[in-house]
Amino acid sequence: MASPAKPPLNEPTYLRVKRAIIGDLIGHGFQPGDHLTIEMLTSRYNVSHMPIREALRQLEGEGILVSIAHRGFRIEALNERYICNMYDIRIGIETMLARRAAQHVGGADVDRMRAIHDRYIAAVNAGDNSAVIGMNVQFHDVIHDLAHNPEAVQLLEVRTRIVRSVAQTVDAHVDQDRAPTVAEHARIIEALAAHDADGASQAIFDHLDKARDRLLVRVEKAGHLLGARVAETGANVG
Repeated sequence: MASPAKPPLNEPTYLRVKRAIIGDLIGHGFQPGDHLTIEMLTSRYNVSHMPIREALRQLEGEGILVSIAHRGFRIEALNERYICNMYDIRIGIETMLARRAAQHVGGADVDRMRAIHDRYIAAVNAGDNSAVIGMNVQFHDVIHDLAHNPEAVQLLEVRTRIVRSVAQTVDAHVDQDRAPTVAEHARIIEALAAHDADGASQAIFDHLDKARDRLLVRVEKAGHLLGARVAETGANVG
């Protein structure tokens, strides 16, 4: 089982702030409907206005915050229902992309996926969580590219980016067993290698369905840990 993922030492300040805000949402330091201002967050996280502003801009783009004229930002719900809805979108789009990818995949593409899969396993075994995340993104990107539907990929990225941010935030606090993902990725590769559109679509569905459930368990665990931290310190700066 992998240890909690530590953020890179050179991580930009705005990303640390973004993770901190998400952590405060998960830990119930902030509640849906609360208003956030740059001044409030500057004091809470002890950083300058610029990274606060960029973090808020990104979270607004991901649908977690709504800009209110002259009042800062209002928090929308980041709860189990929201995460499930985002996964519904992801499953719908990615199963279609996998089906299309199975029609276009070539031998070199399969070799590339297997090489990425091997590097993913090596990163898991080395405890290199940054590489694990990177290899996972590359794995799914190969499938997306093979589908030749950039509009669907763009929609997928815009609507589900926040789920990736949530996963990276909770993984900094909660262990994750990567073995199921390794097995699920292997099944996806074999279906694509066989040009089995139905099999590839089903393999992606099963992978994302289980990934959602695993994330919800980690979010619940992280919520207890981060909630205790917020209660103790009054803030959650990653």
